[in-house]
Amino acid sequence: MGITCPIVSGSGGGNGIADYNDTSTSSNAIALVKDTWTTVPNDGAGAFTNLNYLPKGVTQLVDTNTGAFDFSELSLGDNCFIRNDISVNPNTNNALLELRYKLGVGAGEYTLESIIGRLDSGSGKDYRYSLVPDMIYMGDSNTKDNPIVLQIKLSTDGHFTNAGSAIGVVAR
Repeated sequence: MGITCPIVSGSGGGNGIADYNDTSTSSNAIALVKDTWTTVPNDGAGAFTNLNYLPKGVTQLVDTNTGAFDFSELSLGDNCFIRNDISVNPNTNNALLELRYKLGVGAGEYTLESIIGRLDSGSGKDYRYSLVPDMIYMGDSNTKDNPIVLQIKLSTDGHFTNAGSAIGVVAR
């Protein structure tokens, strides 16, 4: 028996998905400086970008000029499940990888942070993180109407590539 999710339309218009594949880092990995938050770009220009199933009335979920998530066309109470696909290559073994989302603006800015894990199988090799979704809900206009920036931090120098982000929207 399947799970059904009721669609309650707000300005966003219901459930949907989008997959934004990045090409900006595929041939030029981005350097990671030890213990420094680095913004993850996403140009949405990858061959597997799929915008065919956006929620009705929604034109984008990522601003491909900045790489930031753009949930301004959604409704308050909607949930977004984001599955990022990032490969990190540390210069030193046992590096710690962290991920965060910067949300809101001004005095209302806040972060949601997570420790992804310790990269302890050796340095100079790619560690891929691609299957764990994060949930962000549109609890207020500060979250919904402002860019949401994805960043990573490594406890040592290294570099990373971004394959992209798949986003599922569940309307309230």
